[in-house]
Amino acid sequence: MLGPWGLMIFLLYVMVILLIGWSSRRRQSTSNDFLNASRSLPAWIAALSFLAYNCGSIEVVGMSAMAAQYGIQALHFYWIGGIPGLIFMGIVVLPIYIQSGARSLPEYLGMRFGANVRLLNACMSMAGTVCSAGVALYAMAQVLYVILGWSLVTGTLVSAAVVLVYVLVGGVRATIFTSVFQLFVMTAGLAPLLFLTVHFNAASFQLRSDRWHLWKSLPIISPHAPLDCFGVVFGLGFVISFSYWCTDFVMIQRALTARPVDAARKVPLLAGFGKLALALLIVLPGVAAPALLRGAPVSFDRTMPALMSLEYGPALLALGSAALLAGLMAGLAGNVSGFSALWTEEVYRTRIRPDRTEQHYIQIGRASVLVCFLLAQLAAYATFCFRDLMEFLQLIVALFYAPAFAAVLAGVLSKRTSGRGAFAGILIGILSACALQAGFWMGYVHFGSQMNANFYAALLNFSVAILGCLFYGRQNIGTRESEAKKYTAPNSILGAICLTPALTLLSAALLIVCLFLNVLWR
Repeated sequence: MLGPWGLMIFLLYVMVILLIGWSSRRRQSTSNDFLNASRSLPAWIAALSFLAYNCGSIEVVGMSAMAAQYGIQALHFYWIGGIPGLIFMGIVVLPIYIQSGARSLPEYLGMRFGANVRLLNACMSMAGTVCSAGVALYAMAQVLYVILGWSLVTGTLVSAAVVLVYVLVGGVRATIFTSVFQLFVMTAGLAPLLFLTVHFNAASFQLRSDRWHLWKSLPIISPHAPLDCFGVVFGLGFVISFSYWCTDFVMIQRALTARPVDAARKVPLLAGFGKLALALLIVLPGVAAPALLRGAPVSFDRTMPALMSLEYGPALLALGSAALLAGLMAGLAGNVSGFSALWTEEVYRTRIRPDRTEQHYIQIGRASVLVCFLLAQLAAYATFCFRDLMEFLQLIVALFYAPAFAAVLAGVLSKRTSGRGAFAGILIGILSACALQAGFWMGYVHFGSQMNANFYAALLNFSVAILGCLFYGRQNIGTRESEAKKYTAPNSILGAICLTPALTLLSAALLIVCLFLNVLWR
């Protein structure tokens, strides 16, 4: 529990982020300023906010829980589940969005496939952002319960109130600048725990159990195992990773805030190096947690705050709790602002009220922030149905992101792919994944863990969706050819892979470091 001095440090942190949100309220003459802030920020700010959003609610609490449950194999979600997808995003996907002039994935799909596919993807993205926001609220409530003893309801309401204030005042710019500040606070608060919980010496490294090896204990193909190589490489490393990085609304939004157009391609690559470092900072203490906590009745999602309560003194505990909440608030704010942009720009403006003033759309965006918080409260309670919050988050990606990535690939690879085919492929993919998950929950299909079920559901979803997109309702070569050819090969892909020396160097260095770490921790 925090003492009076620790509470003062915590309140000071809250005051600083509210001040940053207030100072970001300027320059909101258009709805884009409030909702997207496209092409308005330096590349380094865009890269830091990109990293802060991704390493918020998912990594800080969720990955430490995964590490406590699965051991060092949680690093797969950073390395094989992160770096290849980030490189593909920077080299191929972002140039396609930039060349098309789209500010988001739904807008791009609308250009390529029509209004119905755009609306479908916007609804899928809103469902994903609401669930992610709910998980962030749940995680913050778990942290506040362990540190301050607050109930779930009190924790979610207080956390939501703080984020609500600066999102309503400053819009997406406030979420970006506060997330950068929160990233530094999070790093400072987590770094001491790494050295207090993990002993770095050659002798102890050689004697570590299978919990400290990435690949050694994984079977090649075994759905009945908690994890297997096939699911990790193809389900996580390809489908979930590429789907998340290349279609997540907030990730793309953050990258496209970079002011120079070419700088947007560097954003995910620069963020990748930070992700490699933060992986060790978050996962290694989680791996050591079961031995340190000695079987204490702590749920996996309370691993990180429980370690801090055990190892930190009053001052470090205040900083550490602020660090946890910093990362979680960054993720929550990013998802809330993403929901606001999706509803306002992709649904309200395009389908309901297309001819209103910019100030009207800003007000609608603010109102949708409140709606997102209300829906997120429900999603926070749904998280209790899973052993840890990462199981829920990966399920969301498997259901809603995988078919969107399949549609993007199908649209880029073949100009014969029609809007009707994309719409049908996405729906059939989602339904097939839902059927597999329902069979697993009802006991008709057996997997070794919910996480492995998520990987195989993602593979099924993607495979069915891309086949549906490519072969259902294929259009004649002359139909919409003038529109389709701008977004298909060779126009998009060949233009995208024209790398500059800086992009080539960054991509190669990132991939080499990732491969080296996988060999080192094999």
